[in-house]
Amino acid sequence: MQVKLFVGLTFHEDNSFAKKIQSYRGRFDEKSVSNPSVHMPIVPPFEVAIAELDDLEEEIADEAENFFLGHADAPRVRFTGVDVHTHAKKSLLFLNPEEGSDLLHCEEALYAICREHVADREKRPKADKKFLTIGRFPDALALHSGMSVAQIEFADCTDLPVKGLCLFRKHQGIWYQQHDLVRFEEDL
Repeated sequence: MQVKLFVGLTFHEDNSFAKKIQSYRGRFDEKSVSNPSVHMPIVPPFEVAIAELDDLEEEIADEAENFFLGHADAPRVRFTGVDVHTHAKKSLLFLNPEEGSDLLHCEEALYAICREHVADREKRPKADKKFLTIGRFPDALALHSGMSVAQIEFADCTDLPVKGLCLFRKHQGIWYQQHDLVRFEEDL
């Protein structure tokens, strides 16, 4: 039996930018109800055998903990604007991240570990553009309306403090947080 996973960043949500994202998602993303936390995949979805899950969790948790050992401050991800990705008649509206090199090196290491645990080469996660989805639209008219609002609300994109690295698991069509790999305290 296979289990579907991804590794993602979660963000502290008690700041004005995160609240703005949540407000927008509540109006324009039907998945905000089933997945309410602000998060961004850094290793795209992949499948592993359920028997591999414990080993994978332990290995990526150790890698993430070792990578951030001694880091006192939570990393931050800066966002540089709004963009659109269209796939199979649906459009995603997202914020473009601009990550620091430390976070990128950690992502590369986690990505390599996850790829090694996928037996079927065809189902290995592929390096993909990272982004934070803020809206989902079924047609061009809805997208145009949502984009107009987003261009105003996110004209001054800023950064978000990372709350943690997390392994997400899909269960009955809903992604949930399976395991916190690393957690960061918010800088005051």
